[in-house]
Amino acid sequence: MADTRVVPGLAGKTAVVTGGMSGIGRACVELLQASGATVHVADRDGSPSVDVTDRASLDALAARVGPTLDVLVNAAGILPPNTTIDGITKEDARRAYEVNVLGTLQACQVFGDRLKAAQGAIVNIASQAALVSLPAQGAYTATKGAVAALTRSIAIDWAEFGVRANSVCPGFTITAMTEPFLENEVFVTAAKRRAPLNRLLDASEVAGAIVFLASPLASGVTGVTLPVDAGWTAGEPALPW
Repeated sequence: MADTRVVPGLAGKTAVVTGGMSGIGRACVELLQASGATVHVADRDGSPSVDVTDRASLDALAARVGPTLDVLVNAAGILPPNTTIDGITKEDARRAYEVNVLGTLQACQVFGDRLKAAQGAIVNIASQAALVSLPAQGAYTATKGAVAALTRSIAIDWAEFGVRANSVCPGFTITAMTEPFLENEVFVTAAKRRAPLNRLLDASEVAGAIVFLASPLASGVTGVTLPVDAGWTAGEPALPW
């Protein structure tokens, strides 16, 4: 279902959303379109396919987008297998880094000149795992922490061009990627209890924060790492007192 909300200041703007065929990326596409933006979806499952780890694939996308870009949302990412630190394989760690970190970096580089010319906005998707570690997710946590750190560097390096760069850290959100976890009722109960709002998130809620940061409403915001996590990183909600 398309998002019926509208974020002001985005009508007539051009946006690229990586990972835009599903989950949080798809919710961003819908909200940007509802707000009047023209959105180019970059996804391995799209037509044509776009692989953020392949510079030539991103260059081809840039040629289709044309000379103007106002918003870049980097939502493409993968979740490597859950394992404790001693079980992380080099192959899984490398693949997670290539997609989550290098894919984000390459997209920013490819569209950098367009964003500078438009004094545009970048929003990168990190994770609550960039702020607090989760068990058996060392590879994922490391890459999402790197995304948050990379975003701060972009904010500083490109500030002179008027480009804003921020990252959003979603909590447990109902998407295809998290579906295997959410089929476990014990896990879901524990995750809800740990979050002060006592619930999981819908992808549209995360998209709302992302599109806000991409819009003129956030014109004074750059270099921020924003948790959208039902309060998970605020602290433990259920200690006795």
